[in-house]
Amino acid sequence: MEQSEGFSAPGQENKVCKLVKSLHGYMLNSGFDMKDMGLAGVILGIKISRTSNGLVLDQSHYVDKILEKFRKDDTSLARTPIDTSKHVSKNRGEAVSQVE
Repeated sequence: MEQSEGFSAPGQENKVCKLVKSLHGYMLNSGFDMKDMGLAGVILGIKISRTSNGLVLDQSHYVDKILEKFRKDDTSLARTPIDTSKHVSKNRGEAVSQVE
C-alpha cells in the first residue's frame, strides 16, 4: 500500500494507515436508520401504480397539488397578451418560412 499523492507527511513517506474496520459498512450503519416501509407509492413526486401489465408512473397528483397551491379554482378573467382583433385559423399544413 502507498500513500496517496499529495497526502504524504514529510518524513513519513513510507508509513501508511492500517484499516481496522470496513468504513463502508460503518458509515451506513452509523449514518442511517433503515427500515422496511413496504412498497413505494410515491418517489420524487412520481406516483407508482402496479398493474398486471407492470408499473404505471404519473404525476397527476403533483399537478393537482401545484394547481391547488396557485388557486386552480380561481376562474376570474385574466388579461391575455394576444391581439384579439387578429383572426386565428386552423393550420392547413402549408409550410411557412421560420424567418417570416
